[in-house]
Amino acid sequence: MVKRKAYLRESLGFYLHASLKYRKHALLSILTPVSAMLTNVGVPYFAGQALGSIAAHSSNFSHQLTQLIIVAILGIIANRIGFINLMKLQAKTMNDLNQKVFDHLMTRSVGFHTNQVSGKLISDALDFVNAYLTLANAVMTTGISLLATLVSGLIIVSLSSWQLGLFLVSVVTLTLSWAYLESRTRGELRNIRLIASKHLTAHMSDSIVNAQTVKMFAAEQREMAQNNRLSQTLRELRIKDWRRAGISGNDRAGALLAMLILLIVLIRVISLHNPQVLAIGIFAFTYTFTLLVRLFDINTLTRQIEESFLQASPMTQILLEKTEINDDPGALSLVVSKGQIELKDVHFQYVEKQGKQEVFDGINLSIEPGEKVGLVGPSGGGKTTLTRLLLRLEDIQSGQITIDGQNIATVTQVSLRQNIGYVPQEPLLFHRSIRENIVYGQPGAPIEEVIQAAKLAHADSFIEALPGGYETIVGERGIKLSGGQRQRVAIARAILKNAPILVLDEATSALDSESEKYIQAALLELMKDKTALVIAHRLSTIQRMDRIVVLDEGKIIEQGSHSQLLKHNGLYARLWTHQSGGFLEE
Repeated sequence: MVKRKAYLRESLGFYLHASLKYRKHALLSILTPVSAMLTNVGVPYFAGQALGSIAAHSSNFSHQLTQLIIVAILGIIANRIGFINLMKLQAKTMNDLNQKVFDHLMTRSVGFHTNQVSGKLISDALDFVNAYLTLANAVMTTGISLLATLVSGLIIVSLSSWQLGLFLVSVVTLTLSWAYLESRTRGELRNIRLIASKHLTAHMSDSIVNAQTVKMFAAEQREMAQNNRLSQTLRELRIKDWRRAGISGNDRAGALLAMLILLIVLIRVISLHNPQVLAIGIFAFTYTFTLLVRLFDINTLTRQIEESFLQASPMTQILLEKTEINDDPGALSLVVSKGQIELKDVHFQYVEKQGKQEVFDGINLSIEPGEKVGLVGPSGGGKTTLTRLLLRLEDIQSGQITIDGQNIATVTQVSLRQNIGYVPQEPLLFHRSIRENIVYGQPGAPIEEVIQAAKLAHADSFIEALPGGYETIVGERGIKLSGGQRQRVAIARAILKNAPILVLDEATSALDSESEKYIQAALLELMKDKTALVIAHRLSTIQRMDRIVVLDEGKIIEQGSHSQLLKHNGLYARLWTHQSGGFLEE
């Protein structure tokens, strides 16, 4: 409960900060509740005065009718101006909130995203923005309007008749207290319902994204059964919550209608002794009837406000978390003139909630400008982690990684990654065209260069065979392409980027033998005049590297050329004997 209240305050802080950026729209939107006050209080008051003057045969009828018309016109004008500005305020603020959330998520580390269910993360982001809209509508069009109506109406009635004023104060106090107590009673249930809803969203996202895996394991029924269990849990919580709200609303309606009848009796009794009270009595009745309708909004209002904060809380929590990888305040752009890479006494461990996993304990490695270095070793030895550290997808605990003498921790992440061409083991493509995916690392590149890069990656032939050619949409994560085709597109993307440093993490693992032979030749051509770091389990990929570094349990246990390591008869030689040889000639 304490944590939930803290997130409530923080969410409100985010929303207020974003809204106050547009002070003009915020101030003019106040005319919306002003309009409600004029319509719900002013119009009934002057209508009551006019009707009272008819009953009393007073000559003030025309004057009071004029006042009624003026108040009605002012209410319409205020509503128009207030509503337009409220809509502008909401649209602009939601745009800023959406950008704030997206920017924050884009700056979070790869490790953060690895530990998230993407569908739930997107749901949390959308809920955070939409919760602002619900909250703004609840406060401006319902909350403040209701408050203005309550206060102004009570003041008018109380000044004219203390008995009627006391009665209405009692009605309002009872209704507000009732709504508050019910909100507190249902608050925890709403929180549980929100959590259940998020669990359902996460499961749906996880299953749909991995629909192919589900089918391969014939697990459709299992996933549908799990979804049904989660959905039924949410259904029962909704029924329990909404049933309680319905019963409470019905009880409150009965009580308020009984009070309305009592008000008629009270007006009758008071007006017998003071006929002048009849006019204010007519207003009090009209106002109370309007108030009864509006007081039903209190329960809806409290529910909307509380649910808005509940929906906003998951993303609020994420927004309050610090970004894992940050540039130094005075970070400069990396300038790569040679491409020398050095790891100096690097210590690194993955820190998770479950504990720590040490990977490197003082590793040292120097790669000369233009040198082609292969990284091999058993799985879990630290090969991919080393490339992640070079790209600064993770920060080391101590030591230094330098490029041409520049500590990568002191340069901007953008300039660092702009100077490194990277092809991951599992190339994930955007749900965009093949052309857009290839030019991603070199925006604005002409189609001629795109085609040339695709040819070097041996991707041009299959791309041209597609119905849409280079404009073919590849589907989410490139699912419409085969694994080998996705990898060729990723290699073409790296070729077009033409960065001075090249990192290949199993770049040919998804290729058939014939394609691998051609692409190895293309990669060797690509690596000319570049510093290259190549990870491979298939040792045929790295036979022609200048040097091969063997990693095991985070330590360099041997290094040298392919022939030197075979003669050394160590781990590399044992790994080589387990494979049938390579496609490249020695």
